[in-house]
Amino acid sequence: MMHGKDFIVFSDDWGRHPFSCQHILRHFMPGNRVLWVNTIGMRLPRLSLYDARRAVEKLYAWMGPSPGETRPLPEGLRVIAPVMLPFAPLAPVREFNRRSVVGDVRRAAAAWGLRDPILLATLPNAADYVGRCGESLVVYYCVDEFAVWPGMNLPEMVRSLEADLLRSADLVVGVSDALVARKGNGRSPTHLLTHGVDFAHFRTAYDSQPVPPFLADLTGPVIGFYGLIDTHLDVELLAGLLDARPDWTVVLIGVKRIPLDALERRPNFRWLPAVPYADLPRHAARFDAAIIPYRVNEHTCTANPLKLREYMATGKPVVTTPMTEVLRFRDVIHVASTVGGFVEAIAAELAAPTPPDARWAVLAGETWEDKAQALSGWMEATLAERLAARREVA
Repeated sequence: MMHGKDFIVFSDDWGRHPFSCQHILRHFMPGNRVLWVNTIGMRLPRLSLYDARRAVEKLYAWMGPSPGETRPLPEGLRVIAPVMLPFAPLAPVREFNRRSVVGDVRRAAAAWGLRDPILLATLPNAADYVGRCGESLVVYYCVDEFAVWPGMNLPEMVRSLEADLLRSADLVVGVSDALVARKGNGRSPTHLLTHGVDFAHFRTAYDSQPVPPFLADLTGPVIGFYGLIDTHLDVELLAGLLDARPDWTVVLIGVKRIPLDALERRPNFRWLPAVPYADLPRHAARFDAAIIPYRVNEHTCTANPLKLREYMATGKPVVTTPMTEVLRFRDVIHVASTVGGFVEAIAAELAAPTPPDARWAVLAGETWEDKAQALSGWMEATLAERLAARREVA
């Protein structure tokens, strides 16, 4: 692992929810220093409860830590939240955001004494800040096809920003084969860095432990899902599953961005708001099978479901729709595209559960520490190449 380097990271808000960049960068600390920049989204806000809540969250972040904020940051990490405005298609707004972000980053970097930082971005809008932060290397860690994200209403702007970021990037990394094929800087190969897993954390779900109160009254088989509940979810498939097996309970755990009326009318359905990351294994321990009932479309077939490896680490059988990235594990999980396929796979596992050993075996080398080591190696190699090129010119 590289040591003694400084980083400026443009990504999702630190600590808001567990995500790949946060998992990986934890393994760079405290041996390296990380200045994390929380930014805003890349779509126009809508008149929705979710967008209203996010606006309030951002306002609080811009005003600084709340009096009751006690969550400590890892050693080697500092987080800033520059003031930014939505409506980025407007040139004056985009210029305001650029000045605000770059100004805050420069001040924070100077105060901390950062030198030749590596700029790592997971969001295309970081293109507006590249070349203005004193960086020695630009890394684009592409985690999604943002232009086709559900609800994206500025796809052309996102594509333009991403094209700018790719042209500037010295190193490009993608989380799926599809993204690796699509994203390139024209100078060096794009590397595949699939998502990792905190294996030791999720492995505890296979051990006997107290059942969370929310699930304690359930007596029959529990078919479980946790994660963001949005338009990715195939509600019709879930409704069919509930109707086909009324003796099973389908449990969804997570933030709800879409109405679930069609499911909530059924007595064998249950929804629980998101639980802390630390509590996920305790809830998954009650699952008899874990499912990923996502719609199969352009977005889900370029994505890499982070929860898949977590599910496998719990030891529970997994049934998922046939998204491209899950197929690499089809020998140890069940892949189905219909209600009947889901019912058949789950029923087979309930009748004769498959041991978890095969699912655990394929996770060797798939921890977040393994992913951090790989990224570190690519960055060190790219830095060495740039240094060698400068020496040749000199």
